[in-house]
Amino acid sequence: MRKRFFLILLLTCLVLVFTSASANSWNLKGKLLQAMIKTHDWDDYYLLGNQADPFAVMQSRYHHALFFVDDLERLHVYTAAVYQPDDKREAPSLMLLDQDLYMSYGKNEQYVFRSWTEDGEYLLYSATIGDFQLLSNWGNEEDGVTYYWANEKDSTAIWWGNVRLSGFNIKLLPHSIEEVRNMNLMQAQLDSSLQCLGFVTGTGDVFSVDQPGELLKVSKKGTTAVYSAPYGKSAWRAGKGKAAAGLNGDIWLLSQYRNEEGQSYACIRYNVSGRTQRIGYALCKDLGLPEITDWHPDEPLTGFAHVDVEAITDTWLTDDPDVSQYQQFKVPKGTQFSCMGLYNDYYAYVAAEVKNDKFVDGGAIVWGFVPIRDLKPMEQEKQPEAMSKLVGKWKLEAGGSLADDYLVFNSDGTFTAGMWDWEQDTPERVENAARSSGAWYVTKYNPFMNLYWNKPPYQLTLIYNNGRVIIRGLEITDEGFSLTNDEGGGGYITATDEDVMLTEDHG
Repeated sequence: MRKRFFLILLLTCLVLVFTSASANSWNLKGKLLQAMIKTHDWDDYYLLGNQADPFAVMQSRYHHALFFVDDLERLHVYTAAVYQPDDKREAPSLMLLDQDLYMSYGKNEQYVFRSWTEDGEYLLYSATIGDFQLLSNWGNEEDGVTYYWANEKDSTAIWWGNVRLSGFNIKLLPHSIEEVRNMNLMQAQLDSSLQCLGFVTGTGDVFSVDQPGELLKVSKKGTTAVYSAPYGKSAWRAGKGKAAAGLNGDIWLLSQYRNEEGQSYACIRYNVSGRTQRIGYALCKDLGLPEITDWHPDEPLTGFAHVDVEAITDTWLTDDPDVSQYQQFKVPKGTQFSCMGLYNDYYAYVAAEVKNDKFVDGGAIVWGFVPIRDLKPMEQEKQPEAMSKLVGKWKLEAGGSLADDYLVFNSDGTFTAGMWDWEQDTPERVENAARSSGAWYVTKYNPFMNLYWNKPPYQLTLIYNNGRVIIRGLEITDEGFSLTNDEGGGGYITATDEDVMLTEDHG
């Protein structure tokens, strides 16, 4: 009996030692350690750099991720937030200061995240990447961030956004003024097709690792084939043509689509491994979902956009924009796509055809995600006759404010906007001048682009000196003109000099 007691005691001690040794293999402490002990998903990971409780960057042979435990003891794992082993970067340094998270890669690259919500959401407060810097306009705790000022040497530009840590992408964050301006142009052109795969139910937020979609409860067993587009065998299929989702695993619903043959598909997300997900299409009937009956693909709020875009540099296409960003296809500079909308702040959703890993006409249909910063809208011919009708001073008369309330279009292709005293030679005047002046032009609008509810004949583009871009549907009337987006509009009529309070010499 005594020997049995000592044997049990010895085994208990061995278990405790093994558990402690296993926990120490992570080199973690505090509540992050406790969260890791509760799961066996990350047993082969260990600390990269240092821990700033409750944050740490963890590594395995093929994967790095930022691990974070919130106040509710929930574990969050963000792959896109840090560099990966193939990037061959030094270990990051983490620091918590007044609840702000500082993450640095060497002396010339630092990101600061500020605590925003009680449920553990952090926002990017600032970023420094060499000579380039992003600085937020942090307001009150409720508003957080609405835009960032980008600075690079003597150049500045504004970048609209609200970068959450849960959706932060260290590689695709703009790294130059040129990238900021190009992303602004893409975001303005696709403004009526943002979050084209839908948004988180009840919040309106973009999908992210923390909010992957609506978790389906599938009563069936087995697997369902997953294609990159809702066209079955006519579409490209990942996994060497064998991509499939296990019906007993986690499957998240993003949106649904009925193709031209009347087949109903669900756009889903599922895990391939702990470090890889996939977004693709499976038949609704395989997932126990009803067939789609109310379908209006030619309406902006229901169907996709069709905007011709071109790759301005060598880039890639992925079916996993939130986690691994695995490059399913290399995209050479000059490749053209039909852009169906923007998935989030970093990725555009595009359509093309492929054969033998090349983009060709007549191949398998592929829908996927390409970095926004690497694309630009195809240039359209300007319409001088329509532009001549807009030269003058205008004010918003009725409807929504889809641009500035006061606009002055000059014949040389420049414009001014807003209500500012241009005679004041002050820093505020200079800032307002940059915010409220720039270049403008009018192009024809093809209704097939599916951007505006009223299918106007033209499109108006305003490119502000500070980088801001507004692109709207344009219809010229006897009284003036109207601007529209996916669901609203605003009408403008002639204004007087006193109305606009602008001068021709606006700097």
